[in-house]
Amino acid sequence: MKRFFLTLASILTLSLLIAQTQELPDLTISGESSFKPYLHKHSLLFDHSLVMGDSLPAFIPPAVSTNENRSESYTMQHRCYLQFEGNVDYGFNSFISYYPTSEVLNALTYTLDMCSPVSKLLSVHNKLFLGTEFSSKLPLSFRLQNVSSHADDFDNTLLDFTVSHHRPIVSIGDFILKDISAQLGYSYLYQQNLGSSYKGNYLNLYLASRLDVDPVDIKAKILTREGDVGFQLSTNAKDEYMNISRLGVSVLADEYTFIPSLEFLYRSPIQKFGVVSIANEPLLESNTFLSHMEENPWIAFDDGHKLKKIPLNFKLGLEYLYPEKMNFTLAYLTIKNNSRYEIDSPVLINSINYSIPTVRYTDIFSNLTIIEAFFKLDEVNIHQGMELDLSYLSEDDYRRAPYRPLLNLDSRFSYNFPRWFFSLDILQKYFTVNHLGNDLPEAVIINIGAEYREANYAVYFELANLFNRKQYVFSELPAQGRNFYLGLKHRF
Repeated sequence: MKRFFLTLASILTLSLLIAQTQELPDLTISGESSFKPYLHKHSLLFDHSLVMGDSLPAFIPPAVSTNENRSESYTMQHRCYLQFEGNVDYGFNSFISYYPTSEVLNALTYTLDMCSPVSKLLSVHNKLFLGTEFSSKLPLSFRLQNVSSHADDFDNTLLDFTVSHHRPIVSIGDFILKDISAQLGYSYLYQQNLGSSYKGNYLNLYLASRLDVDPVDIKAKILTREGDVGFQLSTNAKDEYMNISRLGVSVLADEYTFIPSLEFLYRSPIQKFGVVSIANEPLLESNTFLSHMEENPWIAFDDGHKLKKIPLNFKLGLEYLYPEKMNFTLAYLTIKNNSRYEIDSPVLINSINYSIPTVRYTDIFSNLTIIEAFFKLDEVNIHQGMELDLSYLSEDDYRRAPYRPLLNLDSRFSYNFPRWFFSLDILQKYFTVNHLGNDLPEAVIINIGAEYREANYAVYFELANLFNRKQYVFSELPAQGRNFYLGLKHRF
């Protein structure tokens, strides 16, 4: 089966190379809801923080369209955006973005994330992105990432390189392929864990496209990642039946499994301001080493990598968007339920090094219920959320999935004052178990922050986890505690 997938990938790649190229289209964002989603503003660059003021008001590139009318001769006033941040856990983050006037190179971004919560732990993550357009019909992006992490008797180095290209339409004879995405990459992993070393070299490929043939849409996705090959094929009816769209069959396959699944989307308005949706959306996901190391840099791998298959991804949703009023009012309300069956989903277990987790792939059944409400009064925004996450290891007598709180409560308050942004977050996590099934203490996390904006710069700070309640990524690693962040942003 692996040889078949590799052959099919080669054919698709050759078809892309010989096909006629097209202009890169404008970005289109779509979703199940017909409403414009409410944006709860956070810091965009560094995901440690949930409370910082949104970077967009200060640093959104002027070339991005707004409601204002601009002349055709308008050019970007600022082409460089900088952000630097430090914290008392010996962490440092930086972000540099530059948009040159070159006809070939149109974007350059570099990000550095470094953290050392205790002396024996150190992690450095470098990200470099280049956006190019060698001709008007050949836009390419290049992404290079390197992650290095160290602990007692442990070293981990990952190098990941990807070239990406997108085309809206490609004609091959009488057939028209739409929404084509192509990625070719290489990843290198070296780790030494308690005297045991592992080295891996991987060629990664991702191809996705949609074939428009009456009366159906055929969507195909093939990917290879860290040595595993997978394929997803969906055939959906183009016409709607009783408000049901995308009705069809999806097949998920890799070297280990072959799973057919039903795919559909039902969406219908309720009264004047609401919409109800029911859907099943099968997914094939990469489970990349890089994504694991972004969540936890001190982690061990082996060559048993598997892609995640989600044949059951059943969603129920109810959303209400209320008209804006002058007084304190409920602006947005959503209730969602998601039942999922994940095949080869990653969980953390002990490795030969007691303090370093390793990735194990197993099946997980979960049911997630989310209730979110947004309230607004002038410049005051309040978000209240609740999550009930019932996740179980189906291959392990339906034991609770580790490090997933059963109950999450999320209360966020923000206030905009001229040139100032203030925020307060109260995050509560209850009923969490570790990889051994032992209960972890509840965590009530309180964060406070402020940001001052002036012309082309902004300064911000955050006191995170005010009462130093422990948050565990893995119970044998040091828990996340109190921290203080200070940052500066500038554009020119």
